[in-house]
Amino acid sequence: MPGLVLFKRRWAIASDDFVFPSITELSLRFVWLVALIIIYVTHQYNFDCGNGNIMRNFYIGTIVLDSLGIIITIFLLSISMQGTIQDNWPRRNISWCLYAKLFLLLPEAVWVCLSTYWMFGHHFTCSWTVVWTAKGTVLCTWLVGILTFIGILVVFDPLGTAKQRTVVRMTLTSEGSGSFMVGGSSAHKLWENRCRLLCCCIACHSDTQEAFTEVGKIVANFFQDLDLVPTDIAAGLMLVLQQQQEAEVSLSEVRIVNSGPSGSRTAVDLISAGSEQQPTPKIWMTIPNLAYYMRYAMGSYGWPLYVYSNLCTGLCRLCCKCKCCACIRGTSCIYSDNICNCNTAAIKKWADVVDENLIYVSFHNTFKQVPFFVTIDYSKNVAVIGIRGTMSLKDGLADLSAKGAKLDIPGVENAYCHEAMLDCAHYILEQLSAQNILEKAFGKLQEGAGLVVTGHSLGAGVAAILAILLRPNYPSLMCFAFSPPGGLLSPSASKYTQEFVCSTAVGKDLVPRLGMFTLTDLKVKILRAVLRCNMPKYQILATGCLRLLCCNNTPQGAEQSERSLLGSRRERCYSTNNQCTIQDSLRACEANLEAVTRNQWPLNPPGQFLHVVDVKEESSGCCGGQPVYQAYWTDVSVFNKILLSHKMLSDHLPNVVLAALEQLVDRNVQPAQPVEVS
Repeated sequence: MPGLVLFKRRWAIASDDFVFPSITELSLRFVWLVALIIIYVTHQYNFDCGNGNIMRNFYIGTIVLDSLGIIITIFLLSISMQGTIQDNWPRRNISWCLYAKLFLLLPEAVWVCLSTYWMFGHHFTCSWTVVWTAKGTVLCTWLVGILTFIGILVVFDPLGTAKQRTVVRMTLTSEGSGSFMVGGSSAHKLWENRCRLLCCCIACHSDTQEAFTEVGKIVANFFQDLDLVPTDIAAGLMLVLQQQQEAEVSLSEVRIVNSGPSGSRTAVDLISAGSEQQPTPKIWMTIPNLAYYMRYAMGSYGWPLYVYSNLCTGLCRLCCKCKCCACIRGTSCIYSDNICNCNTAAIKKWADVVDENLIYVSFHNTFKQVPFFVTIDYSKNVAVIGIRGTMSLKDGLADLSAKGAKLDIPGVENAYCHEAMLDCAHYILEQLSAQNILEKAFGKLQEGAGLVVTGHSLGAGVAAILAILLRPNYPSLMCFAFSPPGGLLSPSASKYTQEFVCSTAVGKDLVPRLGMFTLTDLKVKILRAVLRCNMPKYQILATGCLRLLCCNNTPQGAEQSERSLLGSRRERCYSTNNQCTIQDSLRACEANLEAVTRNQWPLNPPGQFLHVVDVKEESSGCCGGQPVYQAYWTDVSVFNKILLSHKMLSDHLPNVVLAALEQLVDRNVQPAQPVEVS
């Protein structure tokens, strides 16, 4: 529902968001009240000590104010629990309850200041228990007051005044399509300033000014037609998660048959990857090769990832590969590493290479300039280019700079790509050309040596684009892209890379699914789910949190509640009531989704895609125990929607990708082609 309006200002909190804060406050106030009453009753005849009258007045006044606070909070809780997200009529009187609570804050603030002076400005000869209970109550009151002030700042909406509020006007045409007009220049500036504050250490750099402006516009435009508070979005995400899990049963499925080392055959049902005929993977597109070159991609992250992956022994293992005082001794091929070349040591540990194999290593990192290294692999007779993924605010800003740029590929029409990643690829290409790096590498290899480009996340996207740029001069190059970003290449460019790019992702990894189309589609699904559900928000959040804590293994006691969440409202998503803001937002979002589909090129991950999924049917323990992975070749269209899961972020981590690939290698799993089940 729209944000709550108090003092003629909209706040980023709804009238049904006071359930859990009220329960927390009631618990604290009740404990304080009981403790104060017990102490007061027990020692009521012992206040004849020094300054005892002040102590007695403190206890009486605090008990009275605490009792009034409990009464008002109970009313606030009972009102906030009524209605649903879109039905706020039962909560129409909550503003008066909030005004009463805010009015009570004034005497409480005066009382806590006076109590502070009494407790810490006077000497008491009363019982130790009486004195320190009073002092502890004062300190806790100050702590709660500070947290309350921080909470008010969090829910403060800078655009909440009537003059600054964004107005969305919908005009429905006779064909049923919609258009909307938004006055959002203030919102653009607000989100730009928020991004600058979040990335304050790089906000003043001249090369990032335009990027912050562009990111601010993208974020503001995404939220411009969404009049929901953050908790509404959280509840909508939990509803969509449950709907997706229920819908998997009725979707078209494929049967993946895996022949394990023992000869046993295991059948697992998976969601269909698409109906288009997939090209035959190249002979080098194998799971062992993916696992092998993933270690090069891991090395590009330097020592932090190595220590994270080896928490107990990582530092000790790196010591034998580090060089003390490397900045004084100097190394001709290593740039921008730390004093002991710890990042380079991580490359040598992950990829099992020695100093003589390293041709060029650069950990220089700024906006649109990512760290990379070039090494030679004598066992494979290849030169390897490893590109680092997102690991700094500058990298994150490059990820979010999602403008499209034309990609010049001979014979391929409508070739576009992610502009910031294209600039990163051009930067690497310039470094390779200026210093003849690849020529030096091939000079140390045997005749007929190959070239491999690899990277993870942002590095995977840059690697795929760099492979396109290098292919005219190195037609036999191979590119391994691990967990590449979804909004990377236009369909024609993505299809072109199927000859030389092999991509892979694990499970429901979010990054290969991210794009303006998928985000807008998710926004529409959130609004539809909110409108179809007649359950109170606090029940939705409680059930969703319980599911997340149990890693999507729903306890039996919550099954009935979840069925109510999904089956409580089945009528049309929106009616003709123009005062229903959520319905208007849904119309605007659906119109926006149609506009994005019609006017913008869809951007896809690169190359042929090997999808690695956890197919374990039985789970041991709350979080499912150790996963069991299977792999199958799929079309990139399987990533055209965001799948919500408690593992959607963890599946993107490079150590998770490496562990999944190495498990497949250990089990000698062969990738399977999806086959439609009739």
